[in-house]
Amino acid sequence: MTKKSIIIDPKAHSELTKLSESLRMNYGTLVQEMIYYFKKTGIDPKNAVNSNPSVMVAALDKRIVSFLKVQERDILKPLRQDVFNYQKAQKEETVKLIKEINEVLRQHSEQKAEIKKSYLEIMNKMNKADIDRNAMVIAELQKNRKAILHICELIDDKNKSGTINKLKTLFT
Repeated sequence: MTKKSIIIDPKAHSELTKLSESLRMNYGTLVQEMIYYFKKTGIDPKNAVNSNPSVMVAALDKRIVSFLKVQERDILKPLRQDVFNYQKAQKEETVKLIKEINEVLRQHSEQKAEIKKSYLEIMNKMNKADIDRNAMVIAELQKNRKAILHICELIDDKNKSGTINKLKTLFT
């Protein structure tokens, strides 16, 4: 690298010396870094104004607040309304579903009661039929007993063989 000379006034030279000492750089490196900085950031060193940071922060704060208000208006409030509408629709659907489930359960209970009633009616009819059949069978058995005893009396008039007594003990 070749050495170049630049002409600056004594006040600027004294500031350059203070900067180079505080940043621990030699003059050439410091000037080179300044050039790259101004080129990279696009800051014009002639128009550099030492602004009050609180004014800059206040301006930035106003911009941020404005940005947040726009975001709230354009995104958050519509999103909140959509969520509210969705929640309301879900509640309505849930209430409707509960009503439908209760109706199905009521119908099921009624059908169950009807089925139980029909079952009991059928069982009662079957029991009545069984009772009637049993009565008929018992009556028929009694007739058969009488007939058998009567036949035995006709065969063994004096009960010499003891058959009638044996039959009577069997029938009782």
